Amino acid sequence: MKKKKISVLIFFMMCIVWLSACQPEETQSSPSEKEKAHKKEMMVKTLPAEGFIENVGWLSNSEILSVREEDSVTSFYIYNVYDGSNQKIYDIEPSYVSASLSPDKKKILIHSSPASYSAQLTIINKSGEVQFQKDVPSYDLTYSWNRFNDETLLMTTFNEDWSFQVFEMNIGDRTMEPIDVEQPFVQWHSASSVLYQDWSKDEVSVSAPLIAQNILDGEKEMIVEDSIHFDQFNDSLLSVFSREEKGPFTYQFIHPTGEIQSEFTVDLLSRYSDWLIPYYDMIEGTGRLITFVANEPGSFDTYAGTFSLKGWDTNSGQEEVLFDDLPLEPIQCSPDGESCLYGNQLEKVINLKNSSIVQLLKEEGADM
Repeated sequence: MKKKKISVLIFFMMCIVWLSACQPEETQSSPSEKEKAHKKEMMVKTLPAEGFIENVGWLSNSEILSVREEDSVTSFYIYNVYDGSNQKIYDIEPSYVSASLSPDKKKILIHSSPASYSAQLTIINKSGEVQFQKDVPSYDLTYSWNRFNDETLLMTTFNEDWSFQVFEMNIGDRTMEPIDVEQPFVQWHSASSVLYQDWSKDEVSVSAPLIAQNILDGEKEMIVEDSIHFDQFNDSLLSVFSREEKGPFTYQFIHPTGEIQSEFTVDLLSRYSDWLIPYYDMIEGTGRLITFVANEPGSFDTYAGTFSLKGWDTNSGQEEVLFDDLPLEPIQCSPDGESCLYGNQLEKVINLKNSSIVQLLKEEGADM
């Protein structure tokens, strides 16, 4: 009986030793949530500087679309900003003008200009497969994705005398139909209506009524009486206006029902014939606007002051200062709102969680 008790004790002690030995391996193979979060905060300098043209935007919370020139060809890459992996998805001849991502991040519009007074529009998916392609005679053009239907866009082509024509592009049908609209700079207001500022043809003005027009029956409705700038988002409409001739200016967010969600007031820098709207981006799904705000009033042409980067919650009306001294440069935020591409070529990343800025370009021969 005594021998049996000793055997059980030895067996029990061996089990404890065995479990202790196994535990470190399990810990190493399963990083803690804190380690995972830390790894996500650590971005790598993954983009070769040589041949770099620009970053277009976020395809996911970790992947961006980048454009570079290689051997006289413009190439499009998907880069992961956390692990440095990359994949080339498409090439075009070196006549690249610009690119834009669809609201659902699944399609890429590429504007190239293979000949004078001509544009080629190519729409590909994330695998590089062509969904739509068309040559369009134009001196210049603008385009706007439909946030309510990712299969359609608005495109305006300009002639050399700045006469214009607005088209509705349908990717699935591969069609481009003209739309009768009085103004060239239009955005989608719903799946079947567009927005534009109704500028006077007889006098110069810095503001105009904001009009919604149904493209099916042509019916018009005034949405805002006087606006200097507008932008339609998924869940709200931004209108910028002033109740006084020289400001201050109100950023007002309007719900699809017409109710005012929230608003905030800032001073804008003046320009020769209008007012400067600093770069901003809306983080869809959270209702958070990230925007630059001038720290001092004045004229943009002679402005020597700094800009603050602020976050505005369009639902609660709460404001947060993210940075108080940054150069005014384009900004575009990831879908989860944790990071923003930043810079004239979107070559940097602002981490909004730890208030750091990372340079993504890597000079040849430099350490990661």
